[in-house]
Amino acid sequence: MSGKRVLITGGFGNLGSWISSYFAKNGYKISILSKNIRDSKYSTIQADISDFNNLNKKLKDLEFDYIIHTASYNEFFYKNYYQKALLINSLGTRNLIEIFKNKNIKRFIYLSTFHIYGVDSGTITENTPPNPKNDYASTHLFAEYYLKQFNSFPSIVFRLTNSYGSPKSIDSSKWYLVLNDLARSAFLDKKIVLKGNGKAVRDFIYMGDVCKVIEKSFKFKPNSTLNLSSNQTYSMLYLAKKVQSVFKKKYNKELEIILNKRDKTEAKILFVDNSKLMSLIDIEFSNKFEQEIESIFNLLERYYG
Repeated sequence: MSGKRVLITGGFGNLGSWISSYFAKNGYKISILSKNIRDSKYSTIQADISDFNNLNKKLKDLEFDYIIHTASYNEFFYKNYYQKALLINSLGTRNLIEIFKNKNIKRFIYLSTFHIYGVDSGTITENTPPNPKNDYASTHLFAEYYLKQFNSFPSIVFRLTNSYGSPKSIDSSKWYLVLNDLARSAFLDKKIVLKGNGKAVRDFIYMGDVCKVIEKSFKFKPNSTLNLSSNQTYSMLYLAKKVQSVFKKKYNKELEIILNKRDKTEAKILFVDNSKLMSLIDIEFSNKFEQEIESIFNLLERYYG
């Protein structure tokens, strides 16, 4: 199995659980690093990445070929978010670098965010100057700077846009994400209430495609920074109508979509250019909204009955 040993930080998280499942199915020997361990068929390592001594104790004698770093703290609505975000997102990344910088790591894949640009309209490329507008963006950018500081450390930074896919567990902490929230509202409330007029537009990328890109990036030139987007934008109303359509097919019931008619704002269109990534790989990004909406409904059915 040498050459296929993968450590996935945050491997029980929303995106991390997709990555864990994908790499396990594709013959990799995976280990999941998490602060909170759940029953799992995978090898697990319980550690807090913001606590260097504890982390080093757990990892110092272990060898991996690849590290996929998804562990981060993004719950901005919690008290003292900015402190925890700095400790986990920034310092946690620095701790991992310190532990593995002298080991034979082939690639360290870091899932950063397109929010580091701080732009809400127009087109952004990897050459767009960073201008973070919140702690989530700033702390991920700080982590990127740590990776640049150690330029001999073979890292790949992905500035990820809005990824979607059904949670792997009802205990997911990411039910506030757009598609999850819309589908859950439909299932529980039998209606969708949008806070805006539905015109807001975002780039969305299927988590299954994110997994494929990460695997392909194992062969990318190290110390690269790439936008990870589908270069396809969708409005909130489009997503709501997709949920409405799947709900109708699955339950043979009509689903009301309620717009905020007081919201007169026009959509700001933001394109996250992925041409640098597309020059390195051959991939066709998927539209899996209906499939994932149905999977969310199935998950909710199993829990709520």
